[in-house]
Amino acid sequence: MPELPEVETLKRALLPLVLDKQFERAVFFRPNLRFPIPVDTLTTQLPGQKLKTISRKAKYLLLEIKTGAMLWHLGMSGRVTHHPSDQPQEPHTHAIFSFKRNIHLHFIDPRRFGAILWIPKGCGHKLLDPLGPDPLDPTTTGQILFDRAKTCKGPVKHFLMNAQRLSGVGNIYACEALFEAGISPRRGAHRLSKKNWDHLLTCLRRILEKSIAAGGTTLRDFFSTNGTPGYFSIELAVYGKEGEPCKFCGATIERIIQSARSTFFCRTCQKK
Repeated sequence: MPELPEVETLKRALLPLVLDKQFERAVFFRPNLRFPIPVDTLTTQLPGQKLKTISRKAKYLLLEIKTGAMLWHLGMSGRVTHHPSDQPQEPHTHAIFSFKRNIHLHFIDPRRFGAILWIPKGCGHKLLDPLGPDPLDPTTTGQILFDRAKTCKGPVKHFLMNAQRLSGVGNIYACEALFEAGISPRRGAHRLSKKNWDHLLTCLRRILEKSIAAGGTTLRDFFSTNGTPGYFSIELAVYGKEGEPCKFCGATIERIIQSARSTFFCRTCQKK
C-alpha cells in the first residue's frame, strides 16, 4: 500500500504539472472502486475549472477547484501516471483526467481498493473528519501527541498506526521511527513522557522527509521497473530484518505480531 511519503511525493509531482491548469474532461471506465464514483457530479463539476491546489490529508489527496475538491485515495495498488494520450495505455485504468495543453492523468488501480470521490466546498467528509493530526503538519507537536496518548492504554505502536490518533503513519515508518527513537513498540502509549513524544515525533518526521526526498520530483521516480509503486530506497534499519544483526548494537532483530501486523525491533536498543 502506498504510504504517506509516496502520497506526499505524488502531490509534489502533480502540483507543477497541473496547478492552475484547466480541466477539460473526466472519463470513467467503471462506476465504482472501493466506493461508488460520483461520475455525474465529477463530469459536471470539473470541466472548465482551474485546479487551485492539491492538498494531502493523511493518505488522501484533495484536488481543489472553486466549487469543491475531488478526493483521491490510492488504496493498496493505485497509482497515477502522466500520459500524452487520453486513451487507456495500461490495464486497470479506471479514470482519465484531461487538462488543457494535452495533459492527461491516468488513475490506475488493479485491486480497486482506491477511491475517487467529491467533496462540495465547505463540507466535511466521513473519511477525513475522524482523522488525527498529520505528523508533517508543523502545528502537530509532541505536546499534542502526549495529550492524545493519555487515554490510550495500548502499545505506542498501535497509537502511531491509529489514524484517528495520528494520521497517515504506516507499519514500515512506525517500526523505523520507534527504532530511531529507542522506544519499545510494546510500551504503553500513555506511559511516554512529553520528552519521549517530542523525540519520537522528531524521529518520525526525519524518516518521512528522508523517504520523500528519495522519491524524486516526477511521477515516475517512485515506481519500480514493473510499474508498481514501491517503497523509497532508504536504508531500513529494522523493518523486514528479522534475524539480522542490529546495525547499532549487533543484537538480533526480532519480529512480533501486534494487531495482526508484524513489528520489527531491537530489544537492546529499544528500551525506553
